Amino acid sequence: MGKIDKYPINAVGISLLVVGLLLPSFTVHAQQDGDSTIERLYSETAELMGVEFSISLYAPSETIAREAIHQAFSRITEIESCLSNYQADSEISLLCQAEGPVKVSDDLWFVLRESMFYWQISGGAFDVTVGRITRLWRRARRQKEFPSRSRIKEEMKFVGGDLLRFDVEKQTVEILKPGLLIDLGAIGKGYAADQALRVLRDLDLGAAVINASGDVLFGESPPGKQGWPAAIASFPSGEEPTFLEPLANLALATSGDAYQHLEYQGKRYSHLVDPRTGIPIKGRSSVSVLAVSGLRSDALASAVSVLGPRKGVALIEELAKTEVYIGFQRGLGKPIETNSTAGFPLKSKK
Repeated sequence: MGKIDKYPINAVGISLLVVGLLLPSFTVHAQQDGDSTIERLYSETAELMGVEFSISLYAPSETIAREAIHQAFSRITEIESCLSNYQADSEISLLCQAEGPVKVSDDLWFVLRESMFYWQISGGAFDVTVGRITRLWRRARRQKEFPSRSRIKEEMKFVGGDLLRFDVEKQTVEILKPGLLIDLGAIGKGYAADQALRVLRDLDLGAAVINASGDVLFGESPPGKQGWPAAIASFPSGEEPTFLEPLANLALATSGDAYQHLEYQGKRYSHLVDPRTGIPIKGRSSVSVLAVSGLRSDALASAVSVLGPRKGVALIEELAKTEVYIGFQRGLGKPIETNSTAGFPLKSKK
């Protein structure tokens, strides 16, 4: 049986990488060159969707680059007003408050339908209806306390992709369990990066890379190069990164608990919650997924983190044009282990 090749990308073949991007400088700048006809590298950053988005691209002039980057940032802002559950008046927030079927925008429709696809293929390891549970555990990390089992059980009544009803003909979404909260944090930034790169490509500036706070989307290769230099941040931190072959027109997202976790009664719990149980995953891990779009790699990195090394790799092996690299530690004091698909583009050591 062949690999699953279903993935509607809206005819955009973009790339997102959620690892490290290795550029000589990643601030607002232009490469200096004596020939004014040669395209130069320009970069700018903006705080969007709760993280820092950086866009670097090759363009013939600073004016053209700045205008293009402005248009790409504007598209991300538009998506944020649709998908953010931190904005009370965002489209997703209003949907969660509504009763009955609601006609939604093309952006929200696409992201929710894709979310259901990943919910299905992951057996529920990826689930955007987990909003109430993620809210509960954010509070737990702040207060360094473990929620009661009864509270977790109560919140789990509001989790499940089957609690959403879709009408394809009318493009409406209905929440079947009042009080359910949708959290698109594990898929939204990837989609926003995809759309921002689509803006740049429409302007014939496809030699670009978009970094959403470590989740990086690579467009076409820089002039005269085979791809963009990239590396996965070390796991654990403080060691040399894992270098990759140059990448272009691919997406790589990394999910892990390096900065957010809860330690309780001698156990370490990730900020990543298993939607099937309502409990954060134990141990430590760093999952990097290479895929054909930011949305896909973003969603699958979260799903694999929940599934674990064995089941996670098995899922990725069933998907076309998708690879994964996992570093994990089963418990405190345990050795660091790795697992990956055969096609993950680790840089050859000479």
